[in-house]
Amino acid sequence: MSSAIPVVLGQDEGDFVWFGAGLLTFKVTSEQSGGVFMLTDDTMGRGKTTPLHVHPRHDETVYVIDGQLTAIVDGEARTLLPGERYILIGTPDVFEQFLAEGDRELQKGDAVGPPAPADIERLTIAAPRFGITLMRDWPARTQMAS
Repeated sequence: MSSAIPVVLGQDEGDFVWFGAGLLTFKVTSEQSGGVFMLTDDTMGRGKTTPLHVHPRHDETVYVIDGQLTAIVDGEARTLLPGERYILIGTPDVFEQFLAEGDRELQKGDAVGPPAPADIERLTIAAPRFGITLMRDWPARTQMAS
């Protein structure tokens, strides 16, 4: 018998966290999925950069809603279209725990954009506990056809 909890949320509903200078909205938490996955809606501004990283203990599926998103696929940087807002599905649910440890409380006046050094420091400290390795360099960018 599944322990998953049915979820139906509107566009502005869900738990919000400020993570790496972007606003994440949890649409499905690991508790709601019975520990199988989590799903977030990530709103970010132009120039938001997540440190290059790998995480062999979990998978990540990204669905770009609008704008652009540059991702590393098979060692090559590709710009995915459309993407300033995207949906992230993490399986299993360990990524949600990393997000909870790497986020901070949303402050009045916060705007999406590049992460501050303090954001990167929190991620760097939290990453190893969740099997995530932050990398230093980004490969050259290429653009994927839409």
